[in-house]
Amino acid sequence: MASYAKFLICNDAVIVPQYDDINDALAIEQLEKVFPHHQVVGVRTREIVFGGGNIHCITQQQPKPSFKGNN
Repeated sequence: MASYAKFLICNDAVIVPQYDDINDALAIEQLEKVFPHHQVVGVRTREIVFGGGNIHCITQQQPKPSFKGNN
């Protein structure tokens, strides 16, 4: 499901999904109010949505595999 709520906060920036939709600018505008000390940047992510998830989902930590004998 496409959602503007799947943004990513990193250092001094907020990366916001964009969908070539009339609401893209509104999403950036609202997040600029919520994060006044961050640079809010829109990134086209429609193709990511087709794979499931979005920016927030695909940038999350990956746990180290735990195999028997793996130190």
